[in-house]
Amino acid sequence: MPSERVAKYFRDIVDAISLIEGWVSEAGGPEHAVYHDAKARSAIERQILIISEAAIRLDRFDPTAAPRLAPKIDWPAIRGIGNFIRHQYDDLERSILVDVVRSRLVDLRQACARA
Repeated sequence: MPSERVAKYFRDIVDAISLIEGWVSEAGGPEHAVYHDAKARSAIERQILIISEAAIRLDRFDPTAAPRLAPKIDWPAIRGIGNFIRHQYDDLERSILVDVVRSRLVDLRQACARA
Protein backbone atom coordinates (compact mmCIF):
# COMPACT_ATOMS: atom_id res chain seq x y z
CA MET A 1 0.00 0.00 0.00
CA PRO A 2 1.50 3.40 -0.98
CA SER A 3 0.80 5.05 2.36
CA GLU A 4 2.96 2.44 4.11
CA ARG A 5 5.93 3.39 1.96
CA VAL A 6 5.41 7.10 2.58
CA ALA A 7 5.19 6.42 6.32
CA LYS A 8 8.42 4.40 6.16
CA TYR A 9 10.36 7.29 4.63
CA PHE A 10 9.06 9.69 7.26
CA ARG A 11 9.98 7.15 9.99
CA ASP A 12 13.47 6.78 8.53
CA ILE A 13 13.94 10.54 8.85
CA VAL A 14 12.67 10.57 12.45
CA ASP A 15 14.91 7.60 13.34
CA ALA A 16 17.99 9.29 11.84
CA ILE A 17 17.27 12.47 13.78
CA SER A 18 16.92 10.45 16.99
CA LEU A 19 20.35 8.94 16.44
CA ILE A 20 21.87 12.37 15.78
CA GLU A 21 20.27 13.78 18.91
CA GLY A 22 21.66 10.91 20.98
CA TRP A 23 25.20 11.38 19.71
CA VAL A 24 25.04 15.14 20.18
CA SER A 25 23.84 14.67 23.73
CA GLU A 26 26.58 12.13 24.49
CA ALA A 27 29.22 14.44 23.03
CA GLY A 28 28.10 17.40 25.12
CA GLY A 29 26.36 19.50 22.47
CA PRO A 30 26.46 20.21 18.75
CA GLU A 31 29.72 22.14 18.74
CA HIS A 32 31.62 19.48 20.63
CA ALA A 33 30.10 16.70 18.52
CA VAL A 34 31.06 18.40 15.26
CA TYR A 35 34.36 20.08 16.13
CA HIS A 36 35.93 17.71 18.67
CA ASP A 37 34.45 14.23 18.26
CA ALA A 38 35.41 12.72 14.90
CA LYS A 39 33.22 9.64 15.43
CA ALA A 40 30.16 11.71 16.30
CA ARG A 41 30.74 14.04 13.35
CA SER A 42 31.08 11.14 10.96
CA ALA A 43 27.95 9.49 12.35
CA ILE A 44 26.01 12.76 12.13
CA GLU A 45 27.07 13.25 8.51
CA ARG A 46 25.98 9.68 7.71
CA GLN A 47 22.54 10.18 9.25
CA ILE A 48 22.10 13.47 7.39
CA LEU A 49 22.84 11.54 4.19
CA ILE A 50 20.14 9.04 5.18
CA ILE A 51 17.69 11.88 5.85
CA SER A 52 18.47 13.33 2.43
CA GLU A 53 18.09 9.96 0.70
CA ALA A 54 14.78 9.26 2.46
CA ALA A 55 13.51 12.65 1.26
CA ILE A 56 14.65 11.83 -2.29
CA ARG A 57 12.92 8.45 -2.22
CA LEU A 58 9.79 10.02 -0.78
CA ASP A 59 9.77 12.58 -3.61
CA ARG A 60 10.29 9.90 -6.25
CA PHE A 61 7.56 7.70 -4.82
CA ASP A 62 5.00 10.48 -4.33
CA PRO A 63 6.11 14.04 -5.18
CA THR A 64 3.05 15.47 -3.44
CA ALA A 65 3.38 13.66 -0.11
CA ALA A 66 6.09 15.68 1.65
CA PRO A 67 4.84 19.14 0.63
CA ARG A 68 1.27 18.14 1.48
CA LEU A 69 1.99 16.43 4.80
CA ALA A 70 4.83 18.71 5.99
CA PRO A 71 4.40 21.96 4.06
CA LYS A 72 6.64 24.16 6.23
CA ILE A 73 9.74 22.07 5.53
CA ASP A 74 12.22 23.04 2.80
CA TRP A 75 12.21 19.66 1.05
CA PRO A 76 14.45 20.68 -1.88
CA ALA A 77 17.14 21.72 0.63
CA ILE A 78 16.85 18.43 2.49
CA ARG A 79 17.16 16.47 -0.73
CA GLY A 80 20.13 18.61 -1.76
CA ILE A 81 22.17 18.51 1.44
CA GLY A 82 23.26 14.94 0.69
CA ASN A 83 25.02 16.00 -2.49
CA PHE A 84 26.46 18.99 -0.70
CA ILE A 85 28.02 16.76 1.98
CA ARG A 86 29.27 14.22 -0.56
CA HIS A 87 30.92 16.84 -2.74
CA GLN A 88 32.31 18.95 0.10
CA TYR A 89 33.48 16.05 2.28
CA ASP A 90 37.07 17.30 2.34
CA ASP A 91 36.23 20.95 2.88
CA LEU A 92 32.85 20.89 4.62
CA GLU A 93 32.33 23.95 6.76
CA ARG A 94 31.63 22.50 10.18
CA SER A 95 29.46 25.45 11.14
CA ILE A 96 26.92 24.22 8.57
CA LEU A 97 26.62 20.91 10.42
CA VAL A 98 26.29 22.72 13.74
CA ASP A 99 23.50 24.87 12.26
CA VAL A 100 21.67 21.84 10.91
CA VAL A 101 21.94 20.01 14.23
CA ARG A 102 21.13 23.03 16.37
CA SER A 103 18.28 24.62 14.46
CA ARG A 104 16.93 22.49 11.64
CA LEU A 105 16.30 19.01 12.97
CA VAL A 106 13.69 19.75 15.64
CA ASP A 107 11.16 21.17 13.16
CA LEU A 108 11.91 18.41 10.67
CA ARG A 109 11.42 15.73 13.33
CA GLN A 110 8.11 17.21 14.48
CA ALA A 111 6.81 17.59 10.92
CA CYS A 112 7.78 14.04 9.96
CA ALA A 113 6.33 12.58 13.15
CA ARG A 114 3.02 14.34 12.46
CA ALA A 115 3.02 13.24 8.84
